[in-house]
Amino acid sequence: MVWLYGHSGDDMSIYGYARVSSTEQAEEYDALNQQIARLKAAGAEVVLVDVESGRSQTRKEFTKLIKLVERGEVREVVVTRVDRLGRSDIDVIRTIQLFNDCGVILRILDAPIDISSSFGRFSASQMAALADFESRLLSERTRHGMAYFRSQGKVQTACFGFQVNGEQKLEPHPRNFAIARGIIDLLLQGWSYGRVSKHLAEKHGIKFSLSGLRHWVKNPAVCGHTRYFTEMEYRRNPKNPRKPVVLRDTHKAIATEGQIHEILHAAKNKPRLSVRRQGDYPLKGLLRCAVCGGGMFRIIYRWKSSPGETHYIRCNAAAKGSHFCTNKKNSRLENLTKQVVERITHKSQEIVQQVNTRTDSIPEPPELIELRRQLDSLIALNSQNPAILGAILDLKNQINAEVNRLRVGVKIAQDKYKLAWTYSQPEFWESLSQEDLRQAFRSFVLEVAVDSNGDVAEIVWDF
Repeated sequence: MVWLYGHSGDDMSIYGYARVSSTEQAEEYDALNQQIARLKAAGAEVVLVDVESGRSQTRKEFTKLIKLVERGEVREVVVTRVDRLGRSDIDVIRTIQLFNDCGVILRILDAPIDISSSFGRFSASQMAALADFESRLLSERTRHGMAYFRSQGKVQTACFGFQVNGEQKLEPHPRNFAIARGIIDLLLQGWSYGRVSKHLAEKHGIKFSLSGLRHWVKNPAVCGHTRYFTEMEYRRNPKNPRKPVVLRDTHKAIATEGQIHEILHAAKNKPRLSVRRQGDYPLKGLLRCAVCGGGMFRIIYRWKSSPGETHYIRCNAAAKGSHFCTNKKNSRLENLTKQVVERITHKSQEIVQQVNTRTDSIPEPPELIELRRQLDSLIALNSQNPAILGAILDLKNQINAEVNRLRVGVKIAQDKYKLAWTYSQPEFWESLSQEDLRQAFRSFVLEVAVDSNGDVAEIVWDF
């Protein structure tokens, strides 16, 4: 979970970074808001926020901050404590070293030290090591506490149909237990997961996705057992996951193990369409549903009556049921790809046209003057050496691109202008491989919204 406070922009150079380890700290204990308020009061123009463990390697906003520092867009970073940067003393020291190398000032509100000095770096490293020790000590106490907690058959959350009682054990939910028993009966009667999901939404106002139903049916709690270390363990700790632990007959069951086996066996042997959803394609990861804003996936149909296959795109949420999203249209991937190519070509032609029609006199920057000097020096050699001739041609292209870039009314990077000139030629797109097409899309496009008619509704450009 990530929040961004403040306004970002090229003129913002003082960044604050706040972090808490859990949503509970952020919402119930107000620790996050306290950090943000202190950072703003200390002069932070933009505050980047993560709700992640300091040991996590996937802190999105922290990664963003590091990239901004490396690009030279940050003058000063403000944190409340040094352990906000991380719980590992090695990672914190590396971060401080990066700030020093990039000329970024690090201000620690609870410990005003100068990290550019040897003493300041030593003090910061000592504080980071102490934070690392405290974190490991807390983890050790937590592990012992949770081991005792599990030995008593206690739980923190309950799956559908149950609730957690005062002893922190599962017991039937006053309303949902009967509904859960009804789900089992419908599945035993041969209802599909999709039909059951729609029935729950229409009759009880309960939104249960297809994948959610499948996982629920496989949960040992439905059969009266308590399970610890689910499949989530493999995501949290993929290198050394703990094996699942199941305590049998700890509470009243919704279904017997025989009934669950019958449901799973029937679902496994149901006839299915010959479809494939995996694999890469040029627009993968760029498509979004214009109705619900969710992601989309590809379906590949192979027809028995004719050779070949047809590729379609569908909304993830709509595939779970119309009560999740009303965009039920299966869009032809071929048509979407063609529309994206047409829009990129048109947008590129607009950029090139803007360059060619811009006639304002713009002073040449030092970089352009240096390129011209290098070109004149090479031409003066009057050499027929292929390497020198190639260098001359490359310099001419750089100069031409830089001159055109300066003429553009909006600020656009030189490499983007080169791509725009190339993409503005319709014949460029005719011979591209799937991988080349994928790279071309990603160089210009951030997101493609697909409407309920199966057409491209909007494109978010990457410049």
